[in-house]
Amino acid sequence: MAWLAWRTLRWHPGSLMGTLVTLVVAATAVGALWFVVDSTDRQEVPVERYAGVPLVVGTSGGGISPGLAAAVDALPEVGATVRDLSFPAVLFVRGARLEVPGDQRVWPWGHGWSSARLTPFLLSEGRPPRAPGEVVMDARLAAVARTKVGDRVEVAVSGTVQAHEVVGVAAPRSAWRHQSALFFADGHAAALSGRGQRADALGVYPRPGVGVEALRAAVTRAVEPYNTPGLRIARVAVGADRGGQENNIVAGEGFNTLWFLVWVTGLVSTGMVAAAMGLSARRRGMEIAVLRSVGARPGQIRWMLLAEAVLLAVVATAVAVPLGMLLAPVVVARFRDFGTVSVAFEVGYHPVPVLWTFALTLAIALVASLAAVRRALRIRPGDALGEAPAEGRRLGRGRLAAGLALLAGAGALSAVQLWGLVTLHGVALMGLQLGTMCLAVAAVGLVAPWVVLISGRLVRVVVARVSRVGGFLAVANVVFNHRRFAGAVGALALGVTLVGVIVGTQLFYDWRVAAHAVRDVRADHVLRPSTGQGALSEELRRRVLARDGTSAAVGIAPMPVAVSVEGRPPVQDPPPATATLVTGDVTRVLHLSLRGRSPGDLGEGEVAVSESLGAGLGSRLRVRFPGEAEDARYTVTSVYADTGELGSVLLPARAIAGTHLPSRQHERIYVRGADPGRLADPRVPVESFTKQEYVWQKSRENAERNRTLPYVSLLVAVLCLVAAINSLCMGLLDRRREFTGMRHLGMRRGQVMRMACWESVFTVVPVLVLALAATAWVTLVHAASEPGGVAGTLSLIPFDWLVPLGAAALAGALAGSLLVVRAALRNERQDTV
Repeated sequence: MAWLAWRTLRWHPGSLMGTLVTLVVAATAVGALWFVVDSTDRQEVPVERYAGVPLVVGTSGGGISPGLAAAVDALPEVGATVRDLSFPAVLFVRGARLEVPGDQRVWPWGHGWSSARLTPFLLSEGRPPRAPGEVVMDARLAAVARTKVGDRVEVAVSGTVQAHEVVGVAAPRSAWRHQSALFFADGHAAALSGRGQRADALGVYPRPGVGVEALRAAVTRAVEPYNTPGLRIARVAVGADRGGQENNIVAGEGFNTLWFLVWVTGLVSTGMVAAAMGLSARRRGMEIAVLRSVGARPGQIRWMLLAEAVLLAVVATAVAVPLGMLLAPVVVARFRDFGTVSVAFEVGYHPVPVLWTFALTLAIALVASLAAVRRALRIRPGDALGEAPAEGRRLGRGRLAAGLALLAGAGALSAVQLWGLVTLHGVALMGLQLGTMCLAVAAVGLVAPWVVLISGRLVRVVVARVSRVGGFLAVANVVFNHRRFAGAVGALALGVTLVGVIVGTQLFYDWRVAAHAVRDVRADHVLRPSTGQGALSEELRRRVLARDGTSAAVGIAPMPVAVSVEGRPPVQDPPPATATLVTGDVTRVLHLSLRGRSPGDLGEGEVAVSESLGAGLGSRLRVRFPGEAEDARYTVTSVYADTGELGSVLLPARAIAGTHLPSRQHERIYVRGADPGRLADPRVPVESFTKQEYVWQKSRENAERNRTLPYVSLLVAVLCLVAAINSLCMGLLDRRREFTGMRHLGMRRGQVMRMACWESVFTVVPVLVLALAATAWVTLVHAASEPGGVAGTLSLIPFDWLVPLGAAALAGALAGSLLVVRAALRNERQDTV
């Protein structure tokens, strides 16, 4: 039976090549992603900054308090501890900003000189820094900057620029590839970082005779009181885990995106290959009918097609694995741009991904083959008497009924949202919108072939006048033999609609973030550090406030905290909370709907909270700050409506003044009055936004954080696009005799080619129009949930995504049609028999 199967393919090479190409594309995508995923498990995290210490207690944002450091230092297993500060320090040499190619960040990291003991650095020239205004550069950074001991450089930290003298150069004893370092005197580093008495990490050395495991156990016990449910900020790391505290490798949960891509690719690929194999079975219907008529049993037909699937999977894997190895670095580069992987991540090539790629490719082929078997077994032995048993038949009514049912369901959910039949908010509203989106996309994929059929009937008369031969025959083929185009139409409709709906929905949520920011912000200008560039200093805020024409300059800084309300049962796994430290009267720069006293009048031991925290006026709160072993107690005197500008707890910065908690740095400075941007040195990484600019900046940042899903949908669309073009070309290649017959009837080659191009146009264009309509529909439904959103519906339709994708689909279909018809007509004399 296997031999007979391949003999039948001899007369339908398009079926063979089309199925194989589809399977190779699917296996290549799966293989490339699997190489990346496998590399995440095998990747050795590089240890650079902490290569000189066996154990590190890592935190973020100055979480090492004096109490925590003292508790670790007092352990009998500990010989010494070293505090480490890490803060962005932008370097300017001879007036130009310096960047080291290949670094994890585009700026160097500043540290105190005492923490150089934790690193592989040793002085190779000069001396250590002893006073403010002195700096030691790492050797690689000094080489790129072309500086030497005695040169003057400028360093920008927290929005201010200070001149420094290079007093030394430090060279590493081991590999140093992903970070550049500047070392300052310890007191000067503390002042620059704004951490006060706190540190970002703590290097721990054991006493003689104490092993690393014993040291880790002891330090873990000492650190545990400083970790509380909802605020587990201190992490004990030894061995390769030390590299995870250096921010060279992203957190493991970031790779969930890659796993999601692998399985989505496998799922979509199954549908692609099933459509290709189903079309192959339909195109070989007469041969299969002959086999049935001469006594082949259904089981033999089933094994024949399954054997084909196995052989195709083997060939596809052999071709796809090398292609996947070439594609994997491209995938990593793209995800590195997204922040999913870092510059330290490297792709490894091992046999395991090859085996898994083959296993998944084989599974895809077998599942798709089972679907093709069902179609093949519907072919009756009597069909062997016909020339083309599958042509001219109508599409299955079940598909249309399912599509219309899903369309009705999407319409019902849309009516609920548009007419406000049920009042929903938050997660419930998002769930309803997601359900509408899924139903609409699935419905479009099912009814698309019928839309192409109906549109072909509608334009038949007009096209016949424009192109009496090629256009007329193309419309006749699309209408009469519409089954041959159904697979391509369904795949293309699904892919394009998915991109349009997902990207349009994302644009809506980005717009909503911007709209909410307009509602909350009263300030005329907002100052922020550039992305990843630390914080803004109190000195900068005071300069802005002192300027003529400025009536308010309010700084805010977020801080992770654990919050509990006294008198309520403790929560087993409380969600993370954020406290916002405010310097100035926040009500002058933000619109806050308040109950109780103004946050600007908070006294000692008083706090304002958001409504989502669920605490009423007069409630007592227990707040655990990072690096503390005891809770602080506050009384709620003000409750404000939730806003994206503030956390769930609001504290004046003066409430923690005099403690070791940092309060002199700001994440944002809201300004009422003149533009403060001119006060900042143009070289420092500080951004000044007007109110409207700030709104749209937040929208862009929200899009950056959530761009993975749109690109996942684009990957699915590309796979569907390949499947659609492949299906069209596969059908054309198997129509050689049809084209030869047309030539015998007097049609010129150009007319046959134009007919094929017209067929592509009549297949692709209705699908693009349908996808655009579905996108506009879903976008309108989403926009109706927000005041004023309907007016901006047109701006939320992602034309910049749909137009290139649609153009690529049309261009690919036209190019494929021309190439295939030209190849089919090349041997037309041999096909006259």
